[in-house]
Amino acid sequence: MTTQYALGQNSTRPTIAAVVLCLNEASNLPRALASLTWCDERLVVDSGSNDESQEVAKRAGAVVLEHRQPGRFMITEQRNWALKEGGLSSQWVLFLDADEEISSQCQLAIEQAIRVKDAPEGFELTPRYWFMGRWLKYTQGYPNWHPRLVQREMLTFEGGVWESFAPGGRVGRITTPYEHYAFSKGMDDWLERHIRYANWESEQIVNYLRWSNQDDLGTKRKLTLRILSAQLWPARPLLRFLQKYVVQGGFREGWQGLLFALMMATYDLITVVKVIEKRRHTAGKAL
Repeated sequence: MTTQYALGQNSTRPTIAAVVLCLNEASNLPRALASLTWCDERLVVDSGSNDESQEVAKRAGAVVLEHRQPGRFMITEQRNWALKEGGLSSQWVLFLDADEEISSQCQLAIEQAIRVKDAPEGFELTPRYWFMGRWLKYTQGYPNWHPRLVQREMLTFEGGVWESFAPGGRVGRITTPYEHYAFSKGMDDWLERHIRYANWESEQIVNYLRWSNQDDLGTKRKLTLRILSAQLWPARPLLRFLQKYVVQGGFREGWQGLLFALMMATYDLITVVKVIEKRRHTAGKAL
């Protein structure tokens, strides 16, 4: 249930730090950091960029720390590292990705929410997903909630790629959206990221199919849906397209809705192929 927050006349805003995770985001960082100038601290946690990301962030006045995770990158572990090792002192921490932006309306909503007496330990926010110049309200199932705002030392993250707050605190929702430009670096970048997601998710599916252990599916967020998705893994591309384009109404968003629904079906097709690869490899069969 979403709670509405009212701003008192004499309330004082608690301090807030913004953390931007980054890997080769020199083209996106100026927009993201410019939307966070109202925060008391701005920290960029870089995963080892080989472009000018770190220099761009420093020129914008942000503190830059580099942290390269051993093994596979997990966004929740990077967020938790920033909370623990980032040297932050503010009461609240707002997480933003480099391809995102906080609008002035979203800023006001955040400031109102954290001023409330007895505010929850964390907040979920929802993005407006922009693709080829169009907000995909229906195709992306707006509102789509993401854990982004926490009281420091009160909550952490879990779930690997599909993140959620770890249990142990109250969670509210801020209904005013932020902006997400996930296709801002084009198809090559989008495909590289989704191949990485497919590797991670196919591994979870294979482990679940082998052991029938729900813990193999990672986060408990939307667990029933994730179990069903794992059990119906061969049908995922078709089901994803029907979900995005028909059930959620992507057909209402023109060619952008159709194209994006097809792209997400392609992501699930890659996941299906990788499940087959991993199962054949385990069985000692040739690809």
